[in-house]
Amino acid sequence: MAKDLRTFLRQLEEAGEIVNIKKEVDPKTNLAGIAWQGENKLGKATFFENLKGYPGWKAVSYAEASRKRLALAVGTTPREFIPTMNELLKKGPTKKQLVETGPVKEIIKTGDEVNLYELPIHVMSNLDAGPYMGGAMAIIKDPETGIQNVSLHRHQLKGKNKLGVLMHPGRHMDMIYKKYEERNEPMPIALVIGHHAIYYLTCCWTFPFGVDEFEMAGTFLGEPVRTVKCETVDLEVPADAEIIIEGYVPPFEREEEGPFAEHTGYARAGAGKNPYIIVTAITRRKDAIYYALQGGKPIASSQILDGLPMEVVIYNRVKDVGGFVDVKDVVAIPCAGGSHIIVVQITPKIQGEAKDVALAALSSPYIHPKIAIVVDDDIDPHDEKELIWSLSTRVNPERDVFIIPGTHGHHLDASLPLITPDFVHPQIRRGSKMGIDATKPPLTEPDARDHFTRSHAMGADKFDINDFIDK
Repeated sequence: MAKDLRTFLRQLEEAGEIVNIKKEVDPKTNLAGIAWQGENKLGKATFFENLKGYPGWKAVSYAEASRKRLALAVGTTPREFIPTMNELLKKGPTKKQLVETGPVKEIIKTGDEVNLYELPIHVMSNLDAGPYMGGAMAIIKDPETGIQNVSLHRHQLKGKNKLGVLMHPGRHMDMIYKKYEERNEPMPIALVIGHHAIYYLTCCWTFPFGVDEFEMAGTFLGEPVRTVKCETVDLEVPADAEIIIEGYVPPFEREEEGPFAEHTGYARAGAGKNPYIIVTAITRRKDAIYYALQGGKPIASSQILDGLPMEVVIYNRVKDVGGFVDVKDVVAIPCAGGSHIIVVQITPKIQGEAKDVALAALSSPYIHPKIAIVVDDDIDPHDEKELIWSLSTRVNPERDVFIIPGTHGHHLDASLPLITPDFVHPQIRRGSKMGIDATKPPLTEPDARDHFTRSHAMGADKFDINDFIDK
């Protein structure tokens, strides 16, 4: 049986990583808030069985919103995620398997039958312009090579057959859309809602341009992705998805889109004149589960989906700085909002190595990082308290902090100034980047390094408090 959203949900249930909500919730007023509390207070994904105004529908949120859950999806642990993914990446893409039909074709609606209002598209934030889809993976095709590309975007509900879309400037969808505009042709598009976590992980990965993300999903899954032909556009989509939305993006046309509370927790960035999608078909399972991916205030699903691939890419970038760096871990801090802060854990060998590592982390294929913090091997980079302690006790700002001005910034980072008018698509921001060396002196200076050896409470490493509590 193919791995799909349902097989992943069973994994989460067996691992105690999901909670069922049987009482009625309203996608327009409280689904987002209840889902957010499930993740940020209970540490669990949420499965909704009773949606107001949408009889028979079910929804899931925060399915991929933790390091543990994504590690579970690939059969590993959070600590072993990076080495596990590195081994899988060496295998390269797995060719997709085209089949005649699949579960996602159980209900087919085209033309006048199309009605996006039948889907339980939810309102994610009190500042949003209205209902948004956050869990729709967008499939498009390069008109020159015929290779499909997959990426995750926000989609605003604008009408029964219209969706707004925000394309990230300079990224793969924007590059391909420009090719269609050069031809003065609409860009065919298919949106995939609801599938195994690996699909979402790969669509947020920055693979080289020209790599089909779903062929990498096949490698990560250990089985080829089963695909079917779309009904109204020339694209192949996963046969075992929950919902497919087909359509096209008109060339050169823009409409007001937003505001929408993005990964930073702010709503204004990215809003303005953006492209839109005309929907030509919706196909789905009879008992489709809507994936209500939640954006906005950290920690959101998108933080983890962006962050973990970024960690693998940056790990491979920094380990070869200067020939070799003893890299222990790389962490894109989820609560930082949009992975704009990267922490790299190393054992520094020589003076200056930590700064070189920070520079490499700030100039990776990802545009997100603007602050890189390098910590030593006795600091847990997953623990924010440890990180703050390291900054407080090991950083001399005039010596250990450097700033690079005039750099290209993430276009959703509202702290950076726009260099394009806010009504122009795409928006470009220019800002700066900062590196912080929060390591101890290097191995070549053992006496100075020993000066920063940490103290621990006597006996804490040898005794367990649970052994001293009467049960």
